[in-house]
Amino acid sequence: MTQAPLFTDSSCYHAAFAALLHAAEPHADPFLVLGNNAATAARLADDGLLRFSDPLEPLTSTFTRHGYELRQHPVTSEREWQAALDALSTTPAIAIAADAFHLPHYWVGHRTSHALHVVVLRDYDEATGTVRLLDPGEVVFHDERVPVDQLTPAMCEGRAGQAWMRLVPVPDRRPARPDAGSLLDLSRALSGTGSAWMSGTSLVQALHSDLDVYLDAVGNRPRAADGTQQDWGLGPWLLLGLWWYHHTLRWLAGHLGTLAADGTLAGRGDLIEAVDRASRDLLVVRNLMMRLGVMAADDKRTATFRGQLRPRLELARDNLAAAGTALATLAEEKR
Repeated sequence: MTQAPLFTDSSCYHAAFAALLHAAEPHADPFLVLGNNAATAARLADDGLLRFSDPLEPLTSTFTRHGYELRQHPVTSEREWQAALDALSTTPAIAIAADAFHLPHYWVGHRTSHALHVVVLRDYDEATGTVRLLDPGEVVFHDERVPVDQLTPAMCEGRAGQAWMRLVPVPDRRPARPDAGSLLDLSRALSGTGSAWMSGTSLVQALHSDLDVYLDAVGNRPRAADGTQQDWGLGPWLLLGLWWYHHTLRWLAGHLGTLAADGTLAGRGDLIEAVDRASRDLLVVRNLMMRLGVMAADDKRTATFRGQLRPRLELARDNLAAAGTALATLAEEKR
């Protein structure tokens, strides 16, 4: 991740919302705000298997804790899309969750995936019919004016869950600082009973227990003849959910690092390292699952790749548990 000259990140949600935060309050630290979150956004469904919610839910709650309102507006028509553009006359920037299939600049998903991709819009010029599009993703960084008509299909075609968002600071808000309650919330999200979602250790244990089921789901992801992702079943959602949770932990490590640097959580390098390592191991697990999902059953590498999964999951679980315990201890010290 980088912060100069423009903030970029490998998570489109975090990168876009960091840009919104900068537009609203240029001196706000995105790690202090967006990194104050450890939610998995995962639950067990009635079939006992993992299901993930959109990361927008916990990130909205994170903004709320820091005195910001992330206002979300679904887009299902060109009229609602025009309302998003008109909002740029009264706010410096908005974020849009657009269908990646129709985003020409986003070569990762263009014409191959109907997953949502989040970018930032500024400076709508009605006379020329153009808007400045900022995609602060590290892989496809893009910052240029584009015709509004080029974005209309991404916002109005299909029902992918398209929406636009604006960030509004709450008047007389108080910047959130870590106290016993907030540290305990992070601890529970990592290794306790969780809250609205299951905890990190519970997520990893569920994946470990039914690993063969999840590997089959990833390997049997339905695709159209042209390779386009058509169905958002268990396999695709699992890969997305692990991708999102990896970023959640990565940003939490950045959040804790910022607090350590300013003396708030001095001397807790072990805590930061545990969260960061869990983030990295879960990314490796996700990538191995993706690779195994496209490998032939008789590929000689299959056993080697599968053999890495359970030890990585166990290491991630242990590091999440250690981080949760360390945060609970810090919470007790602040009481």
